[in-house]
Amino acid sequence: MGRRATKVYKSGDQIHIAVTQNFEETATEFFKFCKDNHYNPSEVIRSCMEQWLDKQVRIKEIMEGNVERDAKEAMERERRILARLKEEGMS
Repeated sequence: MGRRATKVYKSGDQIHIAVTQNFEETATEFFKFCKDNHYNPSEVIRSCMEQWLDKQVRIKEIMEGNVERDAKEAMERERRILARLKEEGMS
């Protein structure tokens, strides 16, 4: 089975989330707070999604950079070991 293509969202598309049992109170408080304080819940959710995505992308970049650095360091160690073995006539 193949992977489904990524959906491309357009302005005006709706995104639906399910309110799970352990999220009922939070969802109720969130929408009440937004209403009482004149916040647009959709704008709050969109801004949170942007912040979350920015953070996750940055974490991934850092982790991939660490993996790349570790790989380079491992290759350098291996090169030094092989050079030393060659010096000792063991290559």
